[in-house]
Amino acid sequence: MDEVNIKVGDYVVYINTGTKGRVVDIRKDENGDIWVVLDNNLMYRPHLLRVIDKSKITERKEDIDEVVKKLEKEELEEGKLIDLDLGDACGAG
Repeated sequence: MDEVNIKVGDYVVYINTGTKGRVVDIRKDENGDIWVVLDNNLMYRPHLLRVIDKSKITERKEDIDEVVKKLEKEELEEGKLIDLDLGDACGAG
């Protein structure tokens, strides 16, 4: 598999919607594309996920939203564009 900085057990947020979950599997499909499977049984492209240090947040939606906003702000300040690639939406849920 290509290099993916996400591993099984990581807690992640999908940047397009704020959906969160724990990684339960990482798969490669027949086209060679990598998909990250969350505990909500949805699959996401890894470049659209951000790893979150769960020990620093609670399960409340407001806390997750705050973390996502902070990540977005950091990426904008670093001159990175946030990848809102709607062609790679979750897809295989």
